[in-house]
Amino acid sequence: MIASRIDVALVHCPVLNRKGECSTTAITPMDVHDFSRTAAFYDVEHVYLVHPAKGMQSMVEDLTGYWQHGEGGERNQGRREVLKSIQMMDNLEAAQARHDYQLWFTSAQDMDAMTVLPADLPKMLGNHLIVFGTGWGLDVENLPKANGWLSPIVGIGKVRHLSVRAALAIYLDRLCMS
Repeated sequence: MIASRIDVALVHCPVLNRKGECSTTAITPMDVHDFSRTAAFYDVEHVYLVHPAKGMQSMVEDLTGYWQHGEGGERNQGRREVLKSIQMMDNLEAAQARHDYQLWFTSAQDMDAMTVLPADLPKMLGNHLIVFGTGWGLDVENLPKANGWLSPIVGIGKVRHLSVRAALAIYLDRLCMS
């Protein structure tokens, strides 16, 4: 059997705004809780939140600290455990260096690049980091080069994309349950 490590990153900078320009978005507490809980459900060890602003990093540290070291964790041991996966990074390169990850970007759009099915990642040797973007998607011009893209999630409804939290759950389910 091929050994493979799969972790996730949620990038808030650099991402695109609605005009297609490089931008930064805010981290929300919902991102922190939902990404860590979904990752724990699928046994993903590391969740990297990428944001350069010290204020955003402090907010995440306060939030996770309350549950890991404060009274929140005393009341809810499960949440204490789940939030251990959260790691703040100034940029994606810092996260990538942690385990010499191969980067796999996600997008609601079909990309003109190497695309793989999520179920194929565990079959590939090495450490893999699935990278999600906020805003209007990843600003790939200002990110390290990816090994490829995960195939987009295709729906049948009236909208083209999901919330990033829903996309994470679908990708991990397809990756881990196939």
